[in-house]
Amino acid sequence: MSRRALAGLLGSLAALAIVVGFAMLGGRGAARNEALLLPELKSQLNDIRRVVITGPGNQPIATLERGAELWTVAERNNYPADVGRLRKNLLALAEARIVEEKTSNPEFYERLGVQDLADEGADGVQLTLAAEQELASVIIGQAPSGSSDYSYARRAAEPTSWLIAGQFDLPKTGGEWLDRSLTDIPAERIESVTISHPGQGTLRLSRPARAPASSPDEAADSAASDSVLDFEVDGIPAGRELRYPGVTNSIAVALAELQLEDVTTRDALGSEPVKPVVARFVTTDGLVVEASAWKLADGTRITFLASGEGEAGKEADALNARLGGWVYTLPAYKTEQFTRRLTDLLAPK
Repeated sequence: MSRRALAGLLGSLAALAIVVGFAMLGGRGAARNEALLLPELKSQLNDIRRVVITGPGNQPIATLERGAELWTVAERNNYPADVGRLRKNLLALAEARIVEEKTSNPEFYERLGVQDLADEGADGVQLTLAAEQELASVIIGQAPSGSSDYSYARRAAEPTSWLIAGQFDLPKTGGEWLDRSLTDIPAERIESVTISHPGQGTLRLSRPARAPASSPDEAADSAASDSVLDFEVDGIPAGRELRYPGVTNSIAVALAELQLEDVTTRDALGSEPVKPVVARFVTTDGLVVEASAWKLADGTRITFLASGEGEAGKEADALNARLGGWVYTLPAYKTEQFTRRLTDLLAPK
């Protein structure tokens, strides 16, 4: 064989070795990426009846339990849970695929956030899933820097930790596992608002009367402007004026997309609660929603009571069925809108 032919043969063999090598690497990578962290979980999802979310120090964040009709949060007196958030995390866990093996040395768990949750300084969140018996328990740790598609994880009873592909949404406060939606009544439905402070006067707001429309187009334009119409304030003292145009708008939208921060039962008000500040919203179609703000030692709490006739009465019944009997903590900026005074809306003297 000539030297040139030999060189060609060796070159071909080297190229073939490279191709085979890449093929083998690709095969191993594909197999690795197909490995599920919890291979049996997808077939068990419909059997899950209890999910315990645990934080540092083995403190329970939330215990979600499946009843006959809905999921509830045990630590919040079985208030309805955020089913969307629960479903998202269970599916992410069932579909989580192993990217690569990480450390099995407990001394390095902290770097990944997968240390045992008995550790007060733990960073992770532990999910324990159960049907009649425990199905799985996993610690979800930190996400690698700059990535939201991957997380470090460790099956709680095993030493090996893993980098997994999966997006999780695991808040560390119990309130964030609740169904947070309360009311969604937009400003264009609000006809009037009164906020009564016991023994200290009442703030009264009302939608300005519309002049009769002279044409269908004018009527449509007038209706469209309702959502941005500044409410009139009753009883502005002589020589005073509002802080700025539209200062009332934040009150008019107080019931729009309203969400809770936390919830408890009526027991939180005590046997002889102080008189509340009552914000009364009346809609253009006759629905009345009263939000009572109770000032307690540890903050303001809100209760809701709705009423109405006809179709508005049906809507009121639905609101009372969901919100009645509960005492809510709201975001501070929303609580302010339910307790405004006339002086809060006026420009300084």
